[in-house]
Amino acid sequence: MSSTTWIFDPEIQPENLTLVTKAKSYAFGRRLYRCDINQQRHWLKFHQFNTQPDLEQAFLRELDFYRQPGNGHSILLPHRLVPIRPFKHLLEATGAEIGLLTVDAPSDFFPPLNHNLDIGLIRQQLLKALDSLDALHQAGWIHGDLKAEHFRLYDGNCTLIDFEQCLRIGQSIQRLEATPRYMAPELFHGAGKSIQSDLYAFGIIVYEWLSRNRLQARTYHDWALLHCQHLQIGLPEQLQVFLPLLQGLLQKHIQQRFLSVAAVKNGLNSTFSL
Repeated sequence: MSSTTWIFDPEIQPENLTLVTKAKSYAFGRRLYRCDINQQRHWLKFHQFNTQPDLEQAFLRELDFYRQPGNGHSILLPHRLVPIRPFKHLLEATGAEIGLLTVDAPSDFFPPLNHNLDIGLIRQQLLKALDSLDALHQAGWIHGDLKAEHFRLYDGNCTLIDFEQCLRIGQSIQRLEATPRYMAPELFHGAGKSIQSDLYAFGIIVYEWLSRNRLQARTYHDWALLHCQHLQIGLPEQLQVFLPLLQGLLQKHIQQRFLSVAAVKNGLNSTFSL
């Protein structure tokens, strides 16, 4: 499938359309469908306009990201921007004009670790994820909402999804939208998103993966206290080799955190060269 197109392709014949939007998102106008095209699973996402302004703007921001040339297509799933009108008889579509159609890919890029740990394979998996994040940053973008499920394995490569909160590096935003579980401490104090806030979120993903410990907090205030004051990280004895990586990613003060993906990879490689 090509990267993007604005021309309706008669060969696109979605089958087995299933609405899978979460209830809250549905009430705000979001529509997410699972479907099959040419015997391959796809996702079709669009938004009912003139509904919830913030969610609508987030979707428009993602569409804008996919329209931009040179935005790291090597790390994107095969996708198309498609007109909704030819499918309206099949969809709950009111006021929506453009949808994002993407190939499905497994969401277990960071699978549960078993007791037969292969340190080398873990390192390779981390480097794949870092290569994809680096490609995004080198193209001039901050993801802005990294989660474990946003890393997908497709055709042997690590790809990224969900760019509703993405922004250009150095771009200021008036309203902060992020998932508190992965928010860097400075974001709770009103600072803008940056490469280093992406790296902090990546650090939380890696920490939860390696430690098999999912962070817990009940409220936004509790998450703020956890990230800004109380976060303590540790790893099982057999994974201690990755502790310097986590310490560099999860520094509370941005000035002490890794500056770039290249610095993260250098730190990881130097640890293994000792």
